[in-house]
Amino acid sequence: MTKQELIHRLLALPTEIATAEDVVLGVHEQVTSLKDMLQEKEDSLLLGNMLDGKNAETRAAQARSFTRHERELLSESELRLKNAVSRLERLRVQLNAYRTVAALLQVGV
Repeated sequence: MTKQELIHRLLALPTEIATAEDVVLGVHEQVTSLKDMLQEKEDSLLLGNMLDGKNAETRAAQARSFTRHERELLSESELRLKNAVSRLERLRVQLNAYRTVAALLQVGV
């Protein structure tokens, strides 16, 4: 990497980090919304007497069965959140590494 490429990358990374932070916040909001939706559906099933199992384990299994789609959406969203957080962290590490290299170049190492 040339010095010019390093400078270009150092200037571009803050914008990329800001974009990645926005993505993390958006996906986090989606996860929260999906969790709320799942809880509302489970509450509706329970209050609507759709869960008629004789014990808590059976009722929980019935709830999982009735909420399979919502759980899949939540799992997918949680995975997207983990990936977004990972990308953000990689960008931050990259920025710190480039700053270190720039500092070393400044002192002539």
